[in-house]
Amino acid sequence: MFSRFETALKLTALCLILGLCGWTWFQSQKISSLKAENQAQAQTIQQQEYANKSLSLALQQERDAVIAQQERNDEIERIATENAESVKTIIKTQPCANTRLPQSVLDRLYK
Repeated sequence: MFSRFETALKLTALCLILGLCGWTWFQSQKISSLKAENQAQAQTIQQQEYANKSLSLALQQERDAVIAQQERNDEIERIATENAESVKTIIKTQPCANTRLPQSVLDRLYK
């Protein structure tokens, strides 16, 4: 009787040990899988950060270019206005001021 109990106890212990070994192996595989996934996500995050930095730099360069272009446009407009004013002044001081001008020229001067 004692021998049967001992055998049953040994089988139970063996099953328990094998079960724990299987569970440990499963957990180890799960941890390895999660580590690999974590590493892939970290790499993706790093790539996205690099892309964001590149896009931020490109955006800043575009902003700078737009500001520079706007300054050039303002300067060109200022020069054009000065030229139009000087033409008006020159025409007023010349004897041809009393000469009739085409309507398109008058429209341009009135702007």
